[in-house]
Amino acid sequence: MESAQSSDSCIICNKPNALRCNRCKSASYCSKLCQRGDFLVHKLLCSSFSAFDVSKRPTKQHVEPEDEYDRRYQSPNARPFLNDHGREVPIQFNAVLARRLLDAVCVSYRDTFLVDGSAPNSSVATITTTQPGYHHHWCGPIIAYGKVGSDFDPEECRDIDMHDFRHVADYFMSYGTDLISVPSSPPMNCVKVKGVRINCLGDQKMFNKPHFEEIELSTTSIIFRSHETSDITKRIGIPIYTKRCFPHPNWANAKDAEMFGNESPYNNQDATFLHLCIDPEAKEDFSRGFLGWSWAPSQWQQDVGSTIVVRQDKKPLLPWHAEALCSYCRYHARDCLAHTIGEYAPDKPMSKSLALSMICRPTFSIWWYRMCREQRDKGKIVDAKIPYDE
Repeated sequence: MESAQSSDSCIICNKPNALRCNRCKSASYCSKLCQRGDFLVHKLLCSSFSAFDVSKRPTKQHVEPEDEYDRRYQSPNARPFLNDHGREVPIQFNAVLARRLLDAVCVSYRDTFLVDGSAPNSSVATITTTQPGYHHHWCGPIIAYGKVGSDFDPEECRDIDMHDFRHVADYFMSYGTDLISVPSSPPMNCVKVKGVRINCLGDQKMFNKPHFEEIELSTTSIIFRSHETSDITKRIGIPIYTKRCFPHPNWANAKDAEMFGNESPYNNQDATFLHLCIDPEAKEDFSRGFLGWSWAPSQWQQDVGSTIVVRQDKKPLLPWHAEALCSYCRYHARDCLAHTIGEYAPDKPMSKSLALSMICRPTFSIWWYRMCREQRDKGKIVDAKIPYDE
């Protein structure tokens, strides 16, 4: 997990000694690249924020009376907007940027907005349209404000700035998604599991990351509670959990960037082929994204991005293992499935049962040793044992 952010750190990558936006003098960036990465969100408020009258301080009306402990607890006067149904959510961690915050940002909204007839919140809708994918439907008035510190219940309010706006925007863009943040390192004194991040085109080209990157996760990582699986790797005796990552802001909206050619930066076909359906009884259900036999679900075909893979048994999964599993799914299992649906004419399509018999542990073992030989012929050494090795 990246360290907490100070006011002079880049809002995107957290590098120190960043320069502030020339217009609003609030958000900080270490480079033009990071500034472009934040542009679609930042431009929504930059002009208005630069025109705010910061000389007027909050009045006493914003401060609650002293409590029984002789403390003066500060909170926004939200009742005119939220009535008596307001709910406060403190944002102390940015899930998109995988970063904890030095000072909390709070979001308050009516907890009855789905049933009280509240109109859709167009401001939040404008924010979420900057990021592809499904987003929660927010309605009614919403208030965002800053708090001092990141304790469980900060008492003191503070001015909100454009760094906070980024965290608020990411809260709405990440709310209810099936994506995951990957800390740079798991917490100390925890049990760790070796996994692999299959980096998409955007992360490979923009940050020079390897296609298969070794990572470490805590055994308490959310991927072990919320995940998807692979029919093929389960069938061959190496069941895995998978979860897509949040796209990095620097490439998430750069689909026309020259470095990506004619491809989407979200392109990650290896992750797609891991999720091919091999259930012969599977039915198409387009409303849920299920495309049936031989196809990956729709969420694994569009805007896939980088993907985390771990073994269900929490044994080490190394980059060579992930590469072998992906290539097996993509070039062996997929060809078997393709034959069943008539893609090898004039051959008569083989039966599903025959195709399934060809997707098994022995054929993967053959695939593994073939990959090792091919890599050796290229001058590379596969420094990993076959995944079945105890």
